[in-house]
Amino acid sequence: MKSATVEQSAPNKPPKLLAGELTPEAACDWDNACSTYFMHKEVDVTNQVKMIAFSMMDPRLHTWYLMQKATLDAGTFMDYMTALKDAWLETHWDLKLRKKVLGSQQGNRSFYKWALELQNLNALLYGNTTHLSDEQLCNQLEANMNDELTTPVLRAKLGMTLTLKKWIEEVKQLNDKCLKELASHRKIAEEMFRTSKRTQQMSKTPQYRPQTSSSSVCLGPLTQAECTLLNEHNGCYKCRKFHVTHRSKECLDGPPDALSYKTLTEADANATKPKTNKPARAVAAIAPIRAVMPSSVIEDGSDSDDDTCVAPF
Repeated sequence: MKSATVEQSAPNKPPKLLAGELTPEAACDWDNACSTYFMHKEVDVTNQVKMIAFSMMDPRLHTWYLMQKATLDAGTFMDYMTALKDAWLETHWDLKLRKKVLGSQQGNRSFYKWALELQNLNALLYGNTTHLSDEQLCNQLEANMNDELTTPVLRAKLGMTLTLKKWIEEVKQLNDKCLKELASHRKIAEEMFRTSKRTQQMSKTPQYRPQTSSSSVCLGPLTQAECTLLNEHNGCYKCRKFHVTHRSKECLDGPPDALSYKTLTEADANATKPKTNKPARAVAAIAPIRAVMPSSVIEDGSDSDDDTCVAPF
């Protein structure tokens, strides 16, 4: 259910309490609107409740009034408001609201915004025993402000004779100064962080060096002289190497780099020629020495100098 709201077209016109859940804020607005109306119309105290009772547009509240009309009409408007809050506000609403005020802390909010919030909550307790005095509220604000503001406030030694309004204004100026210094420090820190980050990125990113891609340079065709050299020195037309055991179709090396390629010469072919072992030094052939032997063996075993044959030595 939505919260109840108060509607009043002019201060001298009776206000209306529209249908909805009655909240401390709505009850406070209803009290103020009715009091303003009574003042402008100079409504007698004995007739105040009668003049606004039928302006409660919620059927539940209207029925509640009718059931105890005589009692409510006989009392004062303050008695009526006390009975209305006791009947339709949350149980122990005043203690819960006071606890909310006492437990509130400034945190990251500006002091002035926080102080106004607590003043508004405390105003809802006006006329109730749980309402905080100005001195109590001042002590509450001082005890729960953030640490960054506490030290400047203590150093300022604000006089105890200051009113709550004046004290809040003095603290607000100190808080504004702290916020300005904090913003300046944050800006410096952020700038240092950005500078450090840029430096790290520059140190990690290699400097750009324009290079010409070899794929953008075409390898020129073989000249007639190069073809002749490759043919004479067992070369490959594809990889353009001399003294290899393959030909273009079987070549796995691929073409040479176009940028570093130089026209083949005889010197290149000789430089890549495989080295062979030096042949052993030739030894002069020695003709076999033949011995002169008798051409026939004398049966009696005697030697003869005339008939001889040459036999390998």
